[in-house]
Amino acid sequence: MSRVESGAAARRRPASDTPSVLQLLAFVFASADMVLEVARDGRIVFGTGAGGQLVGRQAESLAGERFLDLIDAADADLIEAVLHDLRPGERRGPFKVGLAGQKGVQPATLSLFQMPERSGVAAALSLWQPSPAQVQVDAAGLTSREDFETAALSLLKHAEQTGSPLHVDLLEFTGLAPALAAMDPEAAETARRKLAAVLRAASYGGTPAADLGSERFAMLRSGPGGPEVLARRIRELAGPSVEMSSGELALDPTSPGESLRAIRYALDRCIEDGPTAAAQGFDAALRKTVADSKRFKEMVRDGRFELVYQPVVDLRTRNIHHYEALTRFEGGGGPAETIKLAEELGLVVEFDLTIVKTVAAALRDSTPDTRIAANLSAFSLESPSFVDEVLLTTAAFPALRPRLMLEVTESHRLSDLPAANAQIQRLRAAGHVVCLDDFGAGSASLDYLRELEADIIKFDGRFVRALDTRPRDVTLLRRLAELCAELGVVTVAEMIETEDVAQQVAGLGVRLGQGWLFGRPGPRPALPPARRRGAQETWG
Repeated sequence: MSRVESGAAARRRPASDTPSVLQLLAFVFASADMVLEVARDGRIVFGTGAGGQLVGRQAESLAGERFLDLIDAADADLIEAVLHDLRPGERRGPFKVGLAGQKGVQPATLSLFQMPERSGVAAALSLWQPSPAQVQVDAAGLTSREDFETAALSLLKHAEQTGSPLHVDLLEFTGLAPALAAMDPEAAETARRKLAAVLRAASYGGTPAADLGSERFAMLRSGPGGPEVLARRIRELAGPSVEMSSGELALDPTSPGESLRAIRYALDRCIEDGPTAAAQGFDAALRKTVADSKRFKEMVRDGRFELVYQPVVDLRTRNIHHYEALTRFEGGGGPAETIKLAEELGLVVEFDLTIVKTVAAALRDSTPDTRIAANLSAFSLESPSFVDEVLLTTAAFPALRPRLMLEVTESHRLSDLPAANAQIQRLRAAGHVVCLDDFGAGSASLDYLRELEADIIKFDGRFVRALDTRPRDVTLLRRLAELCAELGVVTVAEMIETEDVAQQVAGLGVRLGQGWLFGRPGPRPALPPARRRGAQETWG
């Protein structure tokens, strides 16, 4: 349409200018609560559907008005950027936008389709349905790396269902910072906001791009598009001196978990080395991630691991208090690296549940006074479904619960201590004893004592090994033991290899001890072998 029609003229269009079959097909393709045709000049020339729900007026009455006047100011830059870049036959969206209507701002989803044989754009609008993954954005409309990963996982799962191909674009705009610094503050803020809108307009589902710092960004994309279009638009906004380098990473929509871990790897590399290096190393990292995930799953499925049991004794009586179940994998290796791999692959929750079930079976075959602690990752403790499964596993044998202890390892810092404590209390209320491992190492701190109500705390072995060389550690251990005693928390010291160390630790107020002095890990719970007083062995 070469000229702007008034609203009345648009409604009185002659029959020869009624919507064509191609238009109607475009509207059907867009499938929405309300559909509009927007002319090249940005004005609405046709409308139909449930406009009352979205903008408080009939869709037909919108003819002649500016389309962007319907869009909330916070999203207008985004939609303007999308309209600017649409090509014939291309569909973009859905985007979450606010519609400015008689009832205030109404959240909606918007898809746009550039009709091939007409200059107009079909706009399809629907009432917005909340997504499970919400992200926070800054004043410009960019999100953090952490929120980007959260949104990416949700969209990867959606892409898995729809079969949509997904890519991650890693971008670096060299010269952007000085270009913005040369502008007055208001112009720089506008340019940055429009830059974020351009990136979001090119993103899958309108997901905000992540600001990685140092002029680097990440965005999710599906379908056609490329860095050359983005480079041109960024130079239009920030000036011709801005140069862009990029890396494109293809994701596997059938494996959202593995793809998310690959995204994390790529973001790390992009932050450290730039987008080109991240793209170059991505394929190899993705292949390794998939191979490691498959190997670990097969190992757990085929039972290619075993549990060994090490006694934990009362330092005063030397009676066995309980056993700790330790995992040994194929080849006799220790668990640390494999467990770390399982955490990185997102498979540790399933593995920990397998360990709990194995320990429960061992308890059913042992004497009634035997207690065993099963190790579990902090990742698992943060999963309510894991706690549900543990309680379901022991529900048929409630007498096992006080005997099935749960020892939370500290390889991963608990991000939400109140939430973790809520899961701990569910386990304790059911009768399970909960122990916090490696206290005093890594992220563990007095915050854990303050926020987590556990039954037992195990001091990191480095305290014990440094008793003869670090007097400060002696003082710390004594004071921590006294504090735990006042809180009603039982304490354990590990890596005890000699009788002298056992007596020294007991003298500091620690109640329980673990180490080769009392017994090596064995294939089943058993009394420790007799040891000559003062005998020494080396901790391996």
